[in-house]
Amino acid sequence: MSVLSRIKQLFGAEDPVQDGSSVEAQAVPSQSQEPDVTATVQTTTPQERRSRSTAPDLDALEELLIDAGIDVDTTMGILQEVGKSRLLGRPTAEQIITRIRAKLSSVLDLDSTLHVDGSPAVLLVTGVNGAGKTSSVAKLANMLKHQNYKVLLVAADTFRAGAVDQLAILANRVGVPVMRSVEGQDPSSVVFNGLQKAVADRMDVVIIDTAGRLENKKNLISELQKVTRVIEDKFGLPLSETLLVIDATTGENALMQARTFSEAIHISGIILTKVDSGAKGGSIVGIARELKIPVKLVCNGETLLSIKPFDKDDIVNMILLSD
Repeated sequence: MSVLSRIKQLFGAEDPVQDGSSVEAQAVPSQSQEPDVTATVQTTTPQERRSRSTAPDLDALEELLIDAGIDVDTTMGILQEVGKSRLLGRPTAEQIITRIRAKLSSVLDLDSTLHVDGSPAVLLVTGVNGAGKTSSVAKLANMLKHQNYKVLLVAADTFRAGAVDQLAILANRVGVPVMRSVEGQDPSSVVFNGLQKAVADRMDVVIIDTAGRLENKKNLISELQKVTRVIEDKFGLPLSETLLVIDATTGENALMQARTFSEAIHISGIILTKVDSGAKGGSIVGIARELKIPVKLVCNGETLLSIKPFDKDDIVNMILLSD
């Protein structure tokens, strides 16, 4: 059952009881009757009963939002907004959903512009193995090629077995050149050679596929920092984008990944992958709130065309419709 359906189940199952209803009238004894000891139960107002009955529902809502991958701070903010509506009685499902949408949209409201300015523009792509990093590089290259940019790919993930061959095969499908390397070669030297080729061939955009070996955090950080120094210091080119690939099905580990890569280099944006694979996607909210990193691109399929610019309303809907 989706988050949306469960919210409706929690807050839409019963209608609020109205003041002065026939039910209330029947609960008040007439003057000719003996006082009923159970009558004291009915002295609470409908508003008080509705407010009390909402408390367990709010606990269930908190659990539901956290289960959807939304971080604790954002969840508490949503619950505070929902709590305000309790002053007017038991909130409806529609009111709850409206508040959730507003809060998530506010957190995700960051600059999602993809910058491809520069001569050439240099886009560094990183992320853990298995997140869809190399395929995302190919999809991004395909998208930019269709926008009439001349694109060069650089295979700087030289430690993952088969990574260079995988990128070369994808580059051939896209129809763009690739600067290859041999397995185990120093990634920074591959990047330097790639930039030389890009300048010589007057490329518009260079997309660099880098390693993502979180099992050795120290080496990863050192390697990424060295690649960045080669680009900015030795070659004198600014990085137009540094994009972190995040698997939407990852859950709370996504925030940990974002923190780790942000410790190494400045991350300017996120490519969110696998949003069509039963993703919850709420983890992206924590990244936006804590690290202020925007999602810039979303991959929602296996084909080279399955990449599109970020739309925060789409992501909010994905979170609400996730199981």
